Amino acid sequence: MTQTLTDNPTLDTLLARRSCWPLTTPAPRDGELGTILDAAARAPDHAGLVPWRMTLLRGDARQALLARVLAHPDAQTDEVQALRGKYTAKLTTAPVVLVLHAHIVEHPKAPEFEQLLAAGGAVTNMLNAAFALGYGAFWSSTPGALGRLLHQVLELGPADRMLGLLNLGTRVNPLVPVPRAERSAYVREWRAD
Repeated sequence: MTQTLTDNPTLDTLLARRSCWPLTTPAPRDGELGTILDAAARAPDHAGLVPWRMTLLRGDARQALLARVLAHPDAQTDEVQALRGKYTAKLTTAPVVLVLHAHIVEHPKAPEFEQLLAAGGAVTNMLNAAFALGYGAFWSSTPGALGRLLHQVLELGPADRMLGLLNLGTRVNPLVPVPRAERSAYVREWRAD
């Protein structure tokens, strides 16, 4: 499953994680899905605001949401029609799809950017949990108007910020390591000389 990189299996899993697409059945079982969702709650969360939110889609709910998105009055444009296939793939290819958003609240100690970072941490925890359980996961954007359409169809409010889609399922393709950035590309040590 994962290549041994250290003498710590948890770190080996984390260091071997990668996004996987496409995804197919089987989906995570209910208990496994619960574990993946519970991993979100372990994200750093200044002021305990729990800003991450998600709408869980599986089974026929994926097609039903896609149909509502494509039938929405704002979807009757050339832009949306040109992306129809992409929207279909993003909402229906994987057996489990989470529509991700952050619910931002005014707080004196946790500005919006901290709440967005906390939500991103929650999604990252779910990506790692899915991989640790042997599933593939893919966090994607909502291209074109899809984010706005999902915001309207799911009746999200003005305090909600779309964060994309998290697809979960079984990997179709073998897990191939991808090149990662060298540490020197993102770390600079400062010294007081």
